[in-house]
Amino acid sequence: MAAKDNKKTTGALAIFTKEYKYEGLILLLLSIVAIVLGAMVLIGESTSGSSGLTINKNVFLIGDYPKAFAWILVILGVMSLILAIWPFYKPSISELKRVSWASRGTLIQNTATVFAFVLIIALFFLLSDFLLGYVLDFFDWLAGKMPL
Repeated sequence: MAAKDNKKTTGALAIFTKEYKYEGLILLLLSIVAIVLGAMVLIGESTSGSSGLTINKNVFLIGDYPKAFAWILVILGVMSLILAIWPFYKPSISELKRVSWASRGTLIQNTATVFAFVLIIALFFLLSDFLLGYVLDFFDWLAGKMPL
């Protein structure tokens, strides 16, 4: 009886349920292509110049509504892009739930420390710039006093 419960999936269902090694990368590439093509059709339909793509009016259904087709292409591309990127970010969400965040006082203290350090370094470089400017002016003046 237990053997009947463990049926093997065959045919199209087996192909669609199997996880392939590069399916996310292929979906990412196809989504980018769809977004770019949709954007190019939108540019081509909105301008009368040679930039972008234009769809021939004789094409069935798409030729009548090229902007709608382009927007559908862009929307499907964005949805595919989200589906392609989601598996990479899914583990990060569970990790973010386990992060111990700094308290408000610690955050303010660390922020003030960073701003003070940036201010000190900025003043150091400003002072160095002025001093090097005076040294270069001195050498320029000295070079003018030297006989040829």
